[in-house]
Formats: sequence, C-alpha cells, structure tokens
Amino acid sequence: MTLITDLAERICALGKNDLTPVAIANAKTVILDTVGCTLAGTHEPVVETMLQTEGLATPGHVSLVGRTEKLDILCAALINGAAAHALDFDDVNIAMGGHPSAPILPALFAIAESQPVSGIDFMVAFIAGFETETRMARAVNFHHYDLGWHPTATMGVFGAAAASAKLLGLDRDQTALALSLSASLASGVKANFGTMTKPYHVGHAARHGLMAAKLAQNGFTASLDVLEAKQGFLNVYNGKGNYQAELMTKDWANPLDIVEPGIGIKLYPCCDSTHATVDALFSLQKQYGFGASDVAKINTRIHPLRLTHVNRPELRNSLDAKFSVQYCAARALLEGGLSFASFDAQAYNDPVAQELMGRVYAAPHDDLSLTRPGNYLTEIDVTLRDGRQLNKRLDRPFGRHADEPAPRELIRAKYDDCAARVLSAVEAARLHDAIMAMETLTSLSGLSMLWTPSNDMAA
Repeated sequence: MTLITDLAERICALGKNDLTPVAIANAKTVILDTVGCTLAGTHEPVVETMLQTEGLATPGHVSLVGRTEKLDILCAALINGAAAHALDFDDVNIAMGGHPSAPILPALFAIAESQPVSGIDFMVAFIAGFETETRMARAVNFHHYDLGWHPTATMGVFGAAAASAKLLGLDRDQTALALSLSASLASGVKANFGTMTKPYHVGHAARHGLMAAKLAQNGFTASLDVLEAKQGFLNVYNGKGNYQAELMTKDWANPLDIVEPGIGIKLYPCCDSTHATVDALFSLQKQYGFGASDVAKINTRIHPLRLTHVNRPELRNSLDAKFSVQYCAARALLEGGLSFASFDAQAYNDPVAQELMGRVYAAPHDDLSLTRPGNYLTEIDVTLRDGRQLNKRLDRPFGRHADEPAPRELIRAKYDDCAARVLSAVEAARLHDAIMAMETLTSLSGLSMLWTPSNDMAA
C-alpha cells in the first residue's frame, strides 16, 4: 500500500457517524466564515481581472458567490476560490500555516450546483478534505513553509481533490488517482504574497483539486507512489530527510483536526502573521491606556518563519499593506482596530500612518525555544514618550485554538460586515440561517439563490 492509497482508503471510510457535534459546529462556522469572506472579496480587482481574462470565465450553470454571473464548473471554482482569499480574511490552521477552507469549499459548492447534494454529505466531504490537507501539512511543515511554498495552495489542492472525490462518490482507487494527479498540480510560492497572485493560488488549488477528481472519475491515470517516490512530491517539494511521512496517517481523524486543535477565525482582514503583534499591542494598550501619540518606538520580534513575509517597512499597494507588520501595528494604534477601510489607498498613504510606521521595527525572535505549535511566537516592546518600557509576548493570536476560540458574537459581526458589501441585511440573514442549519438540509440546490444579490445590490 502506498501513502496515496492509504489516504484514499481513510477518506472513503470517513462517514457521517465520524462527525461529532463539535466537528459539525466548527465546520458550519468556517463555512459561514468563508462564504462571508467570498462575498466581501467578490468585486476585488483580482476577481474582476480574472473575469476579464479569456478562458477563465467560460459561461455555465454554476453561480459566483455574491455575483449574478454563472460560469462552468471549473471556472466557478477558480473565481470563487480567488474571491474567498482576496481580502486575506479567511480562516487559518496551525498545521497548514495557511488557510484550510478556501481551497476546498469553492470546489464543493460547484459540485453541489451540478448534482443533488445533501447538507450532511457536503459536510462529510468538506471535513474529509480538511483532514487530508492538514494531515499532509503535518508531514511536511514547517520546512515546506520555510522553503517558500504557499501551503494554502500546495496542501489545499489535495484537500480540494479529496473533498471533491468524496462528494462525487468516487471509490478508493479513483480517489487515490485524484490525489496522485494533485501532486503534479500543487503550486504557489510565497514570493508572490502581497499581490493578486496569492489569492489566485487559492482559486487555482480549488479548480485543480476539482479537476483532478473529475479526471479520475473518467479513468485518468497517475502514479500511486507519487508522494514517496525518489522523484515524488515529498522529495521534490521538501527534500530528502525533511519530512515525516508517517504523520499523514498517524491518529487520522482521532480526533479530527477540525476539532483539535480546532478552527482559527481571523478577526482582522490582513496577513495572519501580523495578528499576534496587533493583539499584543491592543493588550498593552488596554492595560496601560496609551494612544498612538504616546508611542516613541515599537519593536516587534516575530518567529523568523513568519517574519519573512511581513517585514515590509515600505508599501507599494493595498495588498502590500496587508502584509506589513509595521503598517498593521501603526494603523491598529491609530484606529483602535483594523477594518477593510484600513487597507485602502487613502489609509496606507496617510502621512500620519506613514510617520508612525517609521517608529515600528521588526526583527526575528532570538529565543525559538519558546515556540509553540503554529510558530506564531511574537514579543513586542513598546517605549512610551514618558519613558515607560512595556513588554508583551504571545504564543499565538486570539481565536486560533479550541482552548481560546473566537467569540461567537465577533464571528457573526464579521460575517454581517462582509456580507453587507453585496447583500441586504435580510438576504445576509437568510444565507446565515441556511448555512448554520446545513446538516439538516436535504438539498443544497437553493443555496446559490441566497448568495446571489438582488439587482439593486448587484448594481
């Protein structure tokens, strides 16, 4: 038995009886969160540009979340995937070092508009994909991450393939072939963070995972030893000796990753690796009552795996601002929070914010023995103008673990804020209620009508 066939057997064996109440509740939460993020991102430049590009927007029967256009099944997965990650606001996962839901759900939603699908079958498929990509990530990270691969895409394509195979009803052999093909479709490098290419990675993973499952369904072939072979995925993407293949199946679904460590909901629409700095800053501000004008200097020391892509003291555009820990810290201090408007051109070009950015310095943390799972280790030192020296260290941002979940009211507020960009309050509430009752739905065929805006909102 190869690694791929072992994974395929486990994916096929996963059933609704394996879904605990916590698994169902967490799955619905991240589905809601991802749909909200997709609604918010559906008119972002990355989406508009892709829709104007020949070959990426072939008309069909599958809806785009938050829009009135309909595309063919693969194009819809691509565009919805890019929209889901366009604002970098979607959920995160400790093992992946990335975003688990956005690569999977667009593929599943496309299938659900193409054939009869019940809510519980949809959730089983989603959780199967979630388990696949996060278990694979345990085997390759964080060396994979440090090399510069974008795990949301390189792991996400396997998650999308596994979930699609499950929902399409593929057998073990077909599922194995879909996963094997995905090894040749995995791509995305972190050098493209801060540009449109990063959300494109996610759409690419969703499309290609779905395509791999469809091809396998039709008899396409691939090498079943593609993970462990000398020139296979693990050795090519990580290098010999830089992975632990046994972690892919160790304790599989016992518990499910979506249960433990659980889901991670982002509360700020910017790169996840900036959040611990912002949370630490807010914690100190709440404790000591200072404002932006009181700050002489901020030093933030971040785990080097995360610092690489957020140490951006100069900004080129709004996407760049989302990946600048210097800007995120400065803007958070000025506003007392971070919102969509925090990253528009007027905000990041603001001379006051630019000046405050100049007082924020980022460096690698020098004591990695303090690192906890997820490599979020962050410590900030704030020097106030009155001479006080303040310090705060965080192992991870808030809302990233089952022991410290994001509050339900903040999750709902985030969804409402995202949905309000394209849906009326009534439309958003109906969509919310349908998703939060998903396991009871006999058919998901009506879901697309709920995320399609009325004519006045679409305009």
